[in-house]
Amino acid sequence: MELIEGYDHQSGVHCGAAALRNVTEYYGWNYSEASCFGIGGGPAFVLYEHPEESWVTFRTSPTWLERAFFERLGISHLSKAGDDFETAWEETTARVDADDPIILFLDPASLDYLPDDFPHLPPHVAVMTGYDDETVQLSDGAMEEQTEVSRSTLEDAWSADRFVPLDNEYLVVTRARITADGTDAAAAGLRQAATYILDPLQIKRDARGPGEEGIPALRSFADYLGTWPELPEPVRPVRAARQSIDEHGEGAAFRVLYAEALEELGQRTGLAHDLADRMASVGEEWRNVKTLLDDIIAEDEPQPARFAEAATLIGDIADREEAVFEEIADELGRSDSSV
Repeated sequence: MELIEGYDHQSGVHCGAAALRNVTEYYGWNYSEASCFGIGGGPAFVLYEHPEESWVTFRTSPTWLERAFFERLGISHLSKAGDDFETAWEETTARVDADDPIILFLDPASLDYLPDDFPHLPPHVAVMTGYDDETVQLSDGAMEEQTEVSRSTLEDAWSADRFVPLDNEYLVVTRARITADGTDAAAAGLRQAATYILDPLQIKRDARGPGEEGIPALRSFADYLGTWPELPEPVRPVRAARQSIDEHGEGAAFRVLYAEALEELGQRTGLAHDLADRMASVGEEWRNVKTLLDDIIAEDEPQPARFAEAATLIGDIADREEAVFEEIADELGRSDSSV
Protein backbone atom coordinates (compact mmCIF):
# COMPACT_ATOMS: atom_id res chain seq x y z
CA MET A 1 0.00 0.00 0.00
CA GLU A 2 1.20 3.54 -0.84
CA LEU A 3 1.19 5.44 2.49
CA ILE A 4 1.89 9.00 3.55
CA GLU A 5 4.82 8.82 5.93
CA GLY A 6 4.85 10.95 9.06
CA TYR A 7 1.09 11.42 9.30
CA ASP A 8 -0.07 11.26 12.95
CA HIS A 9 -3.67 10.14 13.38
CA GLN A 10 -5.62 11.30 16.42
CA SER A 11 -9.32 10.85 17.10
CA GLY A 12 -11.49 13.80 18.08
CA VAL A 13 -14.89 15.24 18.92
CA HIS A 14 -15.79 16.68 15.50
CA CYS A 15 -14.82 14.78 12.35
CA GLY A 16 -13.94 17.86 10.30
CA ALA A 17 -12.05 19.68 13.04
CA ALA A 18 -10.17 16.48 13.92
CA ALA A 19 -9.23 16.06 10.25
CA LEU A 20 -7.97 19.64 10.15
CA ARG A 21 -5.99 19.10 13.35
CA ASN A 22 -4.34 16.00 11.89
CA VAL A 23 -3.58 17.63 8.53
CA THR A 24 -2.18 20.81 10.09
CA GLU A 25 0.01 18.74 12.43
CA TYR A 26 1.34 16.85 9.41
CA TYR A 27 2.38 20.13 7.79
CA GLY A 28 3.88 21.41 11.05
CA TRP A 29 1.29 24.06 11.93
CA ASN A 30 -0.01 22.31 15.06
CA TYR A 31 -3.48 23.78 15.53
CA SER A 32 -5.63 22.12 18.18
CA GLU A 33 -8.97 20.59 17.25
CA ALA A 34 -10.78 23.37 19.14
CA SER A 35 -8.84 26.09 17.30
CA CYS A 36 -9.58 24.43 13.96
CA PHE A 37 -13.26 24.33 14.88
CA GLY A 38 -13.31 27.99 15.88
CA ILE A 39 -11.33 29.33 12.92
CA GLY A 40 -13.51 27.26 10.57
CA GLY A 41 -16.61 28.95 11.95
CA GLY A 42 -18.30 26.32 14.11
CA PRO A 43 -20.87 25.87 15.55
CA ALA A 44 -24.14 26.12 13.59
CA PHE A 45 -27.77 25.14 13.59
CA VAL A 46 -29.37 24.07 10.31
CA LEU A 47 -32.92 22.73 10.22
CA TYR A 48 -33.87 20.48 7.30
CA GLU A 49 -37.26 19.27 6.24
CA HIS A 50 -36.88 15.51 6.11
CA PRO A 51 -37.51 14.43 2.49
CA GLU A 52 -39.10 11.12 3.39
CA GLU A 53 -40.83 11.89 6.67
CA SER A 54 -43.32 14.39 8.09
CA TRP A 55 -40.81 15.90 10.50
CA VAL A 56 -37.58 17.88 10.57
CA THR A 57 -34.00 17.03 11.34
CA PHE A 58 -30.99 19.24 11.95
CA ARG A 59 -27.22 19.58 12.14
CA THR A 60 -25.23 21.49 14.74
CA SER A 61 -22.02 22.33 12.87
CA PRO A 62 -21.46 24.01 9.50
CA THR A 63 -20.79 22.12 6.28
CA TRP A 64 -18.18 24.67 5.15
CA LEU A 65 -15.83 24.46 8.15
CA GLU A 66 -12.88 22.80 6.40
CA ARG A 67 -12.81 25.13 3.41
CA ALA A 68 -13.27 28.22 5.58
CA PHE A 69 -10.34 27.17 7.78
CA PHE A 70 -7.93 27.12 4.83
CA GLU A 71 -9.36 30.32 3.36
CA ARG A 72 -8.94 32.27 6.59
CA LEU A 73 -5.35 31.18 7.09
CA GLY A 74 -4.48 31.90 3.47
CA ILE A 75 -3.43 28.31 2.79
CA SER A 76 -3.42 27.47 -0.91
CA HIS A 77 -5.72 24.53 -1.50
CA LEU A 78 -7.83 22.78 -4.09
CA SER A 79 -11.50 22.14 -3.30
CA LYS A 80 -13.17 20.05 -5.96
CA ALA A 81 -16.39 18.10 -6.54
CA GLY A 82 -18.37 16.76 -9.48
CA ASP A 83 -15.85 14.51 -11.22
CA ASP A 84 -16.78 10.91 -11.90
CA PHE A 85 -15.29 8.38 -9.48
CA GLU A 86 -12.44 7.23 -11.72
CA THR A 87 -11.27 10.78 -12.37
CA ALA A 88 -11.49 11.70 -8.68
CA TRP A 89 -9.66 8.48 -7.78
CA GLU A 90 -6.80 9.20 -10.19
CA GLU A 91 -6.41 12.77 -8.94
CA THR A 92 -6.51 11.95 -5.23
CA THR A 93 -4.20 8.95 -5.46
CA ALA A 94 -1.72 11.13 -7.34
CA ARG A 95 -1.84 13.53 -4.41
CA VAL A 96 -1.14 10.71 -1.98
CA ASP A 97 1.81 9.73 -4.18
CA ALA A 98 3.06 13.29 -3.62
CA ASP A 99 2.63 12.84 0.18
CA ASP A 100 -0.38 15.15 0.48
CA PRO A 101 -3.25 13.90 2.70
CA ILE A 102 -6.69 14.34 1.11
CA ILE A 103 -9.76 15.52 3.04
CA LEU A 104 -12.78 13.57 1.77
CA PHE A 105 -16.49 14.34 2.26
CA LEU A 106 -18.38 11.07 2.66
CA ASP A 107 -21.75 9.52 3.46
CA PRO A 108 -21.40 7.83 6.88
CA ALA A 109 -24.21 5.40 6.06
CA SER A 110 -21.95 3.79 3.44
CA LEU A 111 -18.88 3.39 5.65
CA ASP A 112 -18.98 -0.19 6.89
CA TYR A 113 -16.61 0.38 9.80
CA LEU A 114 -19.04 2.80 11.48
CA PRO A 115 -21.94 1.48 13.62
CA ASP A 116 -25.33 1.21 11.92
CA ASP A 117 -26.73 3.82 14.31
CA PHE A 118 -23.77 6.21 13.96
CA PRO A 119 -25.26 9.62 14.83
CA HIS A 120 -24.18 11.78 11.92
CA LEU A 121 -25.76 13.54 8.97
CA PRO A 122 -23.61 13.67 5.85
CA PRO A 123 -21.09 14.84 4.99
CA HIS A 124 -18.75 12.89 7.26
CA VAL A 125 -15.12 13.97 6.94
CA ALA A 126 -12.12 11.65 6.83
CA VAL A 127 -8.59 11.95 5.48
CA MET A 128 -7.20 9.66 2.79
CA THR A 129 -3.65 8.70 3.80
CA GLY A 130 -2.93 5.59 1.73
CA TYR A 131 -4.19 3.30 -1.01
CA ASP A 132 -3.53 0.32 -3.24
CA ASP A 133 -5.51 -0.99 -6.19
CA GLU A 134 -8.38 -2.29 -4.05
CA THR A 135 -8.07 -0.57 -0.67
CA VAL A 136 -8.02 2.90 0.87
CA GLN A 137 -6.62 3.92 4.25
CA LEU A 138 -8.67 6.56 6.07
CA SER A 139 -7.84 8.71 9.06
CA ASP A 140 -11.30 9.17 10.59
CA GLY A 141 -11.61 11.23 13.77
CA ALA A 142 -14.41 8.97 14.96
CA MET A 143 -11.95 6.07 15.22
CA GLU A 144 -9.03 5.51 17.57
CA GLU A 145 -6.87 4.09 14.77
CA GLN A 146 -6.67 4.56 11.02
CA THR A 147 -8.88 2.13 9.16
CA GLU A 148 -9.00 0.52 5.73
CA VAL A 149 -11.99 0.30 3.41
CA SER A 150 -12.40 -1.24 0.01
CA ARG A 151 -12.26 0.90 -3.10
CA SER A 152 -15.89 -0.05 -3.80
CA THR A 153 -16.92 1.14 -0.32
CA LEU A 154 -15.21 4.46 -0.95
CA GLU A 155 -17.04 4.76 -4.26
CA ASP A 156 -20.40 4.23 -2.52
CA ALA A 157 -19.60 6.64 0.31
CA TRP A 158 -18.11 9.39 -1.85
CA SER A 159 -21.27 10.06 -3.83
CA ALA A 160 -24.81 10.20 -2.44
CA ASP A 161 -28.11 11.68 -3.56
CA ARG A 162 -29.79 12.31 -0.25
CA PHE A 163 -31.07 15.64 1.09
CA VAL A 164 -27.43 16.56 1.74
CA PRO A 165 -25.95 15.59 -1.67
CA LEU A 166 -22.35 14.44 -2.14
CA ASP A 167 -20.44 14.25 -5.41
CA ASN A 168 -16.87 12.91 -5.06
CA GLU A 169 -15.75 15.99 -3.16
CA TYR A 170 -12.28 16.45 -1.75
CA LEU A 171 -9.96 19.14 -0.46
CA VAL A 172 -6.16 19.14 -0.51
CA VAL A 173 -3.39 21.59 0.39
CA THR A 174 -1.52 22.70 -2.73
CA ARG A 175 1.14 24.83 -1.06
CA ALA A 176 2.07 24.10 2.54
CA ARG A 177 2.32 27.65 3.76
CA ILE A 178 0.18 29.88 5.99
CA THR A 179 0.01 33.40 4.53
CA ALA A 180 -2.61 35.12 6.74
CA ASP A 181 -2.18 36.39 10.28
CA GLY A 182 -3.36 33.79 12.79
CA THR A 183 -5.04 36.30 15.08
CA ASP A 184 -6.93 37.83 12.17
CA ALA A 185 -8.04 34.34 11.09
CA ALA A 186 -9.24 33.54 14.61
CA ALA A 187 -11.20 36.80 14.81
CA ALA A 188 -12.74 36.19 11.38
CA GLY A 189 -13.89 32.71 12.35
CA LEU A 190 -15.43 33.87 15.61
CA ARG A 191 -17.00 36.89 13.92
CA GLN A 192 -18.58 34.84 11.17
CA ALA A 193 -19.94 32.23 13.59
CA ALA A 194 -21.66 34.97 15.59
CA THR A 195 -23.06 36.65 12.48
CA TYR A 196 -24.26 33.33 11.07
CA ILE A 197 -25.98 32.21 14.28
CA LEU A 198 -27.67 35.60 14.78
CA ASP A 199 -28.45 36.54 11.17
CA PRO A 200 -27.70 33.63 8.83
CA LEU A 201 -28.83 35.42 5.68
CA GLN A 202 -25.80 37.71 6.02
CA ILE A 203 -23.41 34.79 5.45
CA LYS A 204 -22.96 33.63 1.88
CA ARG A 205 -22.17 29.99 2.61
CA ASP A 206 -23.87 26.86 1.30
CA ALA A 207 -25.61 24.78 3.97
CA ARG A 208 -26.08 22.01 1.36
CA GLY A 209 -29.83 22.04 1.26
CA PRO A 210 -32.83 24.29 1.84
CA GLY A 211 -33.79 24.96 5.42
CA GLU A 212 -33.82 27.43 8.26
CA GLU A 213 -30.53 28.31 9.93
CA GLY A 214 -29.16 29.95 13.06
CA ILE A 215 -31.14 31.07 16.11
CA PRO A 216 -34.39 31.31 14.08
CA ALA A 217 -33.99 27.63 13.16
CA LEU A 218 -33.30 26.69 16.76
CA ARG A 219 -36.50 28.39 17.89
CA SER A 220 -38.44 26.71 15.09
CA PHE A 221 -37.08 23.35 16.20
CA ALA A 222 -38.40 23.95 19.71
CA ASP A 223 -41.84 24.64 18.19
CA TYR A 224 -41.69 21.48 16.08
CA LEU A 225 -40.62 19.36 19.03
CA GLY A 226 -43.68 20.44 21.00
CA THR A 227 -45.96 19.09 18.27
CA TRP A 228 -44.34 15.66 17.90
CA PRO A 229 -46.65 13.85 20.37
CA GLU A 230 -49.33 14.25 17.68
CA LEU A 231 -47.32 12.22 15.14
CA PRO A 232 -48.19 8.53 14.56
CA GLU A 233 -44.63 7.52 15.53
CA PRO A 234 -43.30 10.33 17.72
CA VAL A 235 -40.21 8.44 18.84
CA ARG A 236 -38.67 8.38 15.35
CA PRO A 237 -37.98 12.14 15.10
CA VAL A 238 -36.89 12.14 18.74
CA ARG A 239 -34.31 9.47 17.99
CA ALA A 240 -33.04 11.47 14.99
CA ALA A 241 -32.81 14.65 17.08
CA ARG A 242 -30.97 12.82 19.83
CA GLN A 243 -28.45 11.55 17.26
CA SER A 244 -27.88 15.05 15.88
CA ILE A 245 -27.12 16.38 19.36
CA ASP A 246 -24.86 13.42 20.10
CA GLU A 247 -22.64 13.27 17.01
CA HIS A 248 -19.48 11.29 17.84
CA GLY A 249 -20.86 10.71 21.35
CA GLU A 250 -20.13 14.32 22.38
CA GLY A 251 -23.71 14.90 23.51
CA ALA A 252 -23.49 18.71 23.57
CA ALA A 253 -24.14 19.79 19.96
CA PHE A 254 -20.42 20.71 19.76
CA ARG A 255 -21.00 23.64 22.13
CA VAL A 256 -18.46 22.34 24.66
CA LEU A 257 -15.89 22.06 21.86
CA TYR A 258 -16.76 25.62 20.88
CA ALA A 259 -16.28 26.72 24.48
CA GLU A 260 -12.73 25.36 24.21
CA ALA A 261 -12.32 27.32 20.97
CA LEU A 262 -13.49 30.50 22.70
CA GLU A 263 -11.01 29.84 25.50
CA GLU A 264 -8.08 29.38 23.09
CA LEU A 265 -8.95 31.91 20.41
CA GLY A 266 -10.42 34.42 22.82
CA GLN A 267 -6.99 34.90 24.36
CA ARG A 268 -5.70 35.95 20.93
CA THR A 269 -8.63 38.22 20.07
CA GLY A 270 -9.32 39.85 23.43
CA LEU A 271 -12.71 38.29 24.08
CA ALA A 272 -14.08 38.33 27.61
CA HIS A 273 -12.98 35.17 29.43
CA ASP A 274 -16.46 34.42 30.78
CA LEU A 275 -17.80 33.78 27.26
CA ALA A 276 -16.06 30.40 27.19
CA ASP A 277 -17.58 29.48 30.55
CA ARG A 278 -21.03 30.56 29.41
CA MET A 279 -20.76 28.51 26.23
CA ALA A 280 -19.60 25.48 28.24
CA SER A 281 -22.73 25.91 30.37
CA VAL A 282 -24.84 25.98 27.19
CA GLY A 283 -23.17 22.72 26.20
CA GLU A 284 -24.27 21.17 29.48
CA GLU A 285 -27.84 22.29 28.77
CA TRP A 286 -27.64 20.52 25.41
CA ARG A 287 -26.63 17.39 27.32
CA ASN A 288 -29.74 17.84 29.46
CA VAL A 289 -31.83 17.94 26.27
CA LYS A 290 -30.17 14.71 25.13
CA THR A 291 -31.05 13.09 28.49
CA LEU A 292 -34.68 14.19 28.14
CA LEU A 293 -34.84 12.75 24.64
CA ASP A 294 -33.31 9.50 25.93
CA ASP A 295 -36.10 9.35 28.53
CA ILE A 296 -38.74 9.84 25.84
CA ILE A 297 -37.24 7.08 23.72
CA ALA A 298 -37.20 4.71 26.70
CA GLU A 299 -40.87 5.25 27.60
CA ASP A 300 -43.43 2.69 26.47
CA GLU A 301 -45.87 5.52 25.79
CA PRO A 302 -44.10 8.86 25.39
CA GLN A 303 -45.72 11.58 27.48
CA PRO A 304 -46.54 14.98 25.90
CA ALA A 305 -45.24 16.69 29.03
CA ARG A 306 -41.76 15.35 28.28
CA PHE A 307 -41.86 16.87 24.79
CA ALA A 308 -43.03 20.17 26.24
CA GLU A 309 -40.20 20.12 28.79
CA ALA A 310 -37.61 19.48 26.07
CA ALA A 311 -39.11 22.21 23.86
CA THR A 312 -38.93 24.71 26.72
CA LEU A 313 -35.32 23.81 27.40
CA ILE A 314 -34.44 24.28 23.72
CA GLY A 315 -36.09 27.70 23.83
CA ASP A 316 -34.00 28.62 26.86
CA ILE A 317 -30.86 27.43 25.05
CA ALA A 318 -31.74 29.67 22.10
CA ASP A 319 -31.93 32.66 24.45
CA ARG A 320 -28.59 31.82 26.06
CA GLU A 321 -26.82 31.20 22.75
CA GLU A 322 -28.21 34.43 21.34
CA ALA A 323 -26.81 36.37 24.31
CA VAL A 324 -23.35 34.81 23.96
CA PHE A 325 -23.12 35.40 20.23
CA GLU A 326 -24.47 38.95 20.57
CA GLU A 327 -21.60 39.71 22.94
CA ILE A 328 -19.07 38.16 20.55
CA ALA A 329 -20.50 40.29 17.74
CA ASP A 330 -20.40 43.40 19.94
CA GLU A 331 -16.73 42.81 20.77
CA LEU A 332 -15.45 41.69 17.35
CA GLY A 333 -18.01 43.18 14.97
CA ARG A 334 -20.12 41.31 12.45
CA SER A 335 -18.93 39.57 9.32
CA ASP A 336 -19.68 41.25 6.00
CA SER A 337 -18.31 38.54 3.69
CA SER A 338 -18.11 34.77 3.20
CA VAL A 339 -14.62 34.81 4.74
